Amino acid sequence: MFRAARWLVAFPLGVALALSGLTGARALADDPVRIRITEVDVAAFPDVRLLVSAVDGQDRPVSELTPRDFFITEDGRPQNAGVVPAAQSAPVALALALDTSGSMGGRPLADAKAAIGLLVRALGPDDSAAIVTFNTASRIAQGLTSDKAALLAATDSAVAGGNTAIFDAVAQSINVLAAIPPSSRRAIVLLTDGVDNSSAINLSTVTERLRAQGYPMYVIGLGNDLDRGVLQALADGAKGGQAFVAPSSAELAGIYAGLSQRIFTQYVVSYRSNAVSAADGAPVTVTTQILRAGTSIAAASATFTVPIGRGIVPAPPAPQSATSATAANPPPAADPARVSGPFSAELVALLAAATALTFVLWAFVVGTASSLGARQRRRVDGLSQSQDRQSAPVERRSIWRRVVVPGVVRLSRPLARVAGGFMSAPIRRRLLHAGEPLDLVSAEFLGLQLGLGIVAAVCAGAVAVVRVGPAPAWIILGALGGFLIGILAPSVALDRAGRSRKRRILRALPSALDMLALSARAGMTFDGAIAQVAQQWDGPLSTEFRRMLSEFRVGRDRRDALRDMAERTGVTEVARFANAIIQSDALGVPISKVLRDQAIEMRTRRRQRAEEAARKAPIKMLFPMVALIFPALFVVILGPAVPRLLDIFRTAI
Repeated sequence: MFRAARWLVAFPLGVALALSGLTGARALADDPVRIRITEVDVAAFPDVRLLVSAVDGQDRPVSELTPRDFFITEDGRPQNAGVVPAAQSAPVALALALDTSGSMGGRPLADAKAAIGLLVRALGPDDSAAIVTFNTASRIAQGLTSDKAALLAATDSAVAGGNTAIFDAVAQSINVLAAIPPSSRRAIVLLTDGVDNSSAINLSTVTERLRAQGYPMYVIGLGNDLDRGVLQALADGAKGGQAFVAPSSAELAGIYAGLSQRIFTQYVVSYRSNAVSAADGAPVTVTTQILRAGTSIAAASATFTVPIGRGIVPAPPAPQSATSATAANPPPAADPARVSGPFSAELVALLAAATALTFVLWAFVVGTASSLGARQRRRVDGLSQSQDRQSAPVERRSIWRRVVVPGVVRLSRPLARVAGGFMSAPIRRRLLHAGEPLDLVSAEFLGLQLGLGIVAAVCAGAVAVVRVGPAPAWIILGALGGFLIGILAPSVALDRAGRSRKRRILRALPSALDMLALSARAGMTFDGAIAQVAQQWDGPLSTEFRRMLSEFRVGRDRRDALRDMAERTGVTEVARFANAIIQSDALGVPISKVLRDQAIEMRTRRRQRAEEAARKAPIKMLFPMVALIFPALFVVILGPAVPRLLDIFRTAI
């Protein structure tokens, strides 16, 4: 009896635990979820309409979300929003741009046609699409239509030949979608395998037009002969755009299939804005969150401005009275040249001294602001690298780094701040490539150059006075030479440090990729593999890995952290590695396979560089041989004959 009662209690409890475990497993399977706001429509303001897409950790669309899973805020205030699947309320209008240049001939064009056919066949009855082909010029092969047969026929009729006009094709696609109302879901899908060489417009014009449209553009690059920076700029110029790279045409079908799921699995979020009392043109930030069990697991924000004529027009300023206008705008002072009296010269001198003092105070304030900015940057870097400093031994710095360099930087910082505004970006890039030596920012490095230039000029002028005497010409030449040496010496040292650091990173990269691939194949996550490499090795590459891992831990997006690491190193191979990881994360490719392929490619490139250096060695050896070895050979061979030739000439004379 007691045993039966115990089973009656335990059985419901076990069932409840099993159900809770299943629910927890499903929630964990759904995480992490990322959302993107691909379009913000304020044409009917104060009614705002958002187009939202959600993807899981493998970049696959999430389609089982309900309105209760969304939480919308506008400038931090919750909104009562309606959420419906986009397929039920907004049709799709696509502009499919296909590259038909000569390099697409054969298998690439056939695979591209088949991949576009997959996207066309996925269109709903109310959806429409247009086919834009481009080579030397762009043309509309088929206008916007819901007839799938016509779209497939226009795609199949494309023939390869000519050059590539990517920007003209994007402009043509924008013109095609211009007639579609904003209530429809619009997007551009562009496929190309080359570099633009025939467009009549430039990249900046196209990106400005894309930014003004407000709908996404998906750019697909085929092959390896691509200008990836241009393709990424096109994708980033469009709201919610994205760039993909297919090394071979066989991968186009998978990319287009994933795009069709992403485009057709979207959500329309509608709400009535509370910004009706805001002024025209005022910025408004709307945030969309996905909630699970009352906790936000994903969030995305977008900003729009209150349309002109829909907000409150600010009142004009109140007119000023004659007395206040006179007080605000006093009559001009008398001409100093006409001031008479015994103190006119002293007054001018006083004004000049006041002006000089004002300039000095301004330079001091500017320098202090620069110091505060540098101090804040170092504090942020210190927070992201605190783990490295805890594990690293304490470094004993020399008096040069503790006293001399900071003193020169501090003395010359105001002048560097005044002169270095247009030079800050290149200097900042060189400092990053060199590993940020001495923890200097751009203005401080320029101040170090100017300070060393002044010190070297004074020393060279003093040497000229001691050696030559008080000769103005020699003093000026010595000071100029010393100033140039002081300016160029830090720059040369910085470039040498940057080249040395790049070589060390390039030398360590293949082995690091091998270790990452082994760790990934052993079952470790990408973050765990990075941590393993960072702990086992010591060098500039492991330092960058530790910094990137710290950025992961503080919540920074993986894509941004990888791109920043590639920019800090300045090594092309690291940029390829970062792009491969980003692409595998976007397409769901196993990370172990990507890392193994990257390691093989890096070792092949290293062997090719070694062969290239071996072939260059004979040419480089020729110059020292001509300058040093051949003269010695001439002396040895022709030397004994010189006295005899001299005797012959004396006898002849």
